[in-house]
Amino acid sequence: MQYNNIKKLMLGLALTATVCSSAMATTFIEKQQQELKTLRSQWQQKSIPSGMQSAPLRAVTERDSGADNVSIYIQNVNFDIVENIGFYVENLAASLEPKVTGQPVIFDDVESFTINVHSGSVVLSEQVIADLFNQHILDYWPRPMNDLKVKARDGYLEVEADIKLWSWFPGFWLPADLGGKIVLSDDNKLVYEIDDVRLFGIPLFGLLNTLYIDLDLLLSVDRKGATLVDSVLILDHTAVFPPPSLMGKIATTFIDKDGLHLTFAANEAATFNQPTVESDSYIWMQSGDPRLFDIVVNNGTIQVVADDTSKPLRFNLYDYRTQVAGGKLRMNKAGDIIATLPSSAGPDYKPVLPAKAASAKPKLGQSLASLQVNSCINSIGFNICE
Repeated sequence: MQYNNIKKLMLGLALTATVCSSAMATTFIEKQQQELKTLRSQWQQKSIPSGMQSAPLRAVTERDSGADNVSIYIQNVNFDIVENIGFYVENLAASLEPKVTGQPVIFDDVESFTINVHSGSVVLSEQVIADLFNQHILDYWPRPMNDLKVKARDGYLEVEADIKLWSWFPGFWLPADLGGKIVLSDDNKLVYEIDDVRLFGIPLFGLLNTLYIDLDLLLSVDRKGATLVDSVLILDHTAVFPPPSLMGKIATTFIDKDGLHLTFAANEAATFNQPTVESDSYIWMQSGDPRLFDIVVNNGTIQVVADDTSKPLRFNLYDYRTQVAGGKLRMNKAGDIIATLPSSAGPDYKPVLPAKAASAKPKLGQSLASLQVNSCINSIGFNICE
């Protein structure tokens, strides 16, 4: 009898434990599902900078946030497209626009998207201009000019190069010097107005003018985005750089000892959120669907900062995989990614002249960190209570 009572008691306790365990599991699952539902609504919340997209959003899917492009803001960054060809970016608001609507921006396929600059300012240093010509514009054979060296001064650009007349005569390189101003044409192209030509140090421009001989009768430069017409070199910024294509209207340009300055002001209405991590040098992608490696970041924000904060970040678009592999990635519950990367190799831009008053910067709105109300979430969005 006593044994049966003990058996019944044990069975009752086991049943009670099972019921309690089931109830607790149900409560845990419900809590987990509720948290997932809250996070999902947060992940799908649109964060497109105001003034960047006026068209209606597409239907949201697991691989498509509905945004037309990736909105990007860059500040105080040496941004290389490939090797040393690129810009020092003072500040820039742009959109990375896939050529096929609905596709992510594929960083490994630079032909698949364009960079549409809305506003901001960049600088091409003397070395960058020389590399652009030596490694890209004149990268064909027979080439008319070789080993360009550039010297910039206030309002004037001097070029030292070896040349071959008609790309072949006299069979060896002739030392030449060119000089001129760069102005904007009515159709928004950069025009290098050559007014000084020297061969072996002997000035020839006046003689050529007297004989009505334009420079294009002696030299031929006819590449995508770069054409020598009469005695002016016409550069189309939308075609002269390696892909991706650079779109956007140049508002002003000038030359000083720092190099060639370009200012864009087609759309100054864009307002970005403050980046997740406070920094004076960063790349900030706020909306859209970038594809990095083989991963699509759907409707997420990505901030790229340098691991060495003593100097501006140097980022190389074509070689971003190497930088990411050598850096650290963190992600918070909101889906924000913070990439702390080593800078790519290359000469750092160092202004020769004292810093000028900054041009109008794209507006930055409320900080994402300031929107956090949970005391467990720290200033960069990570849960410190878990």
